[in-house]
Amino acid sequence: MLGKIIQPPLFKTPKVSNDSRLFAKTELINFDRNLADAFGVTKTGLKKTSYGILENIFYGMRNIKIPLEMLSVENPGEILLNYSATNYLKMRGAHLDPNIPDDFSELVKYINSHKKGFADLAHEFKEYFDIKQMERLELLEQSVKDDFVKSFLASYKSPFNDFGDPNYYGRDKGVYINIICNELKRSSDEAKKLFA
Repeated sequence: MLGKIIQPPLFKTPKVSNDSRLFAKTELINFDRNLADAFGVTKTGLKKTSYGILENIFYGMRNIKIPLEMLSVENPGEILLNYSATNYLKMRGAHLDPNIPDDFSELVKYINSHKKGFADLAHEFKEYFDIKQMERLELLEQSVKDDFVKSFLASYKSPFNDFGDPNYYGRDKGVYINIICNELKRSSDEAKKLFA
């Protein structure tokens, strides 16, 4: 009779990192679970969503810089939601609202509350972590959290004024899908070097 196969724990404690921008109290092991190409975001999965969501993700990628450490501890659906909701919110001036949370945890919860259209999309991708998102994010150094908040609160970059839109003359989902996957692939390659 075969014994039960037990997956190694996701966390080990404590291991002090030489890089102060990695993880604070605990170091993730197996963090490379989602360092696969494009952090697990696939063209096949993106094809199943609407043009509008792809556009929001593309614009959002120009309106927030998510630190590599944060990308490395998020599931693909969480990463895409950060980009899409950021564009949706900043396009409507949320980053200028004095009531917008400037606390990392509260800002993430605020962004997560704008999941419209994301329930089905998130299920298209593998979930690498079974530990709740906020528990994973709390492991990040404060400087990483501050960088995320600062980037969200920065001025909104609009298409045509601040960057070009490759779909200006059409509505080709494939254009956005290729760009989104290529940019996430570059970031996942950078993250692999960061954690090597």
